[in-house]
Amino acid sequence: MEAASGRSTVDDDIAAALRRAVAFAGLLAVTAVAAIACTARTPQPAAGIATDRLMAQEALWNAEATRASAIAFPPALLARRKDPKVATILAEVQQQLSADQSASTARRSAVLRQMDEARAERDLHESQRTVLLVKIEQASALMQQRGPAGITPGLQGDLASLKIQEAKSYGGVVLASRKLKLLTERMMTLANAEQARANTRLESVRTQLRGG
Repeated sequence: MEAASGRSTVDDDIAAALRRAVAFAGLLAVTAVAAIACTARTPQPAAGIATDRLMAQEALWNAEATRASAIAFPPALLARRKDPKVATILAEVQQQLSADQSASTARRSAVLRQMDEARAERDLHESQRTVLLVKIEQASALMQQRGPAGITPGLQGDLASLKIQEAKSYGGVVLASRKLKLLTERMMTLANAEQARANTRLESVRTQLRGG
């Protein structure tokens, strides 16, 4: 009887151990599946030549976002610039910067030329108006000297003509100044658009580098 009882106890212990082992194995399996699923969901960073290209693009867009004249490549790329693939990537990015800078310069130069024209037009109208105001003052002074009896229709006509010309010159000043203001705002809009574009692409590249 004692022997049977001992065997029963041993069998129970073995059964309990087996149950614990099965349960632990099941837990490990669940954990492994969860880890695999998590890995599948977690973005993985780019690797190899793709990383090199993204790092070069990051340096490019950072240069454009900060309006730097040259690209500051990361040391990891510069250390391998003799590698033909890396050298090609660096050259392509340098060409991209040159092309973007040339396009930006062309856009700004076009607006600057219009600003110069508007400024010259405003200055011309201001000069004309200054001369006309002097003539109006002189004609008015002459009429005061002569008095009512000495004021002729011709003198009145000359004064009226001068005032009309002065009004037109003033209108020209206003229009040219308004045009200059719009062009200045356009220049700022261009600069802001270029920087926003660079910042957007910079963030996109950095997201890809992080594996997003």
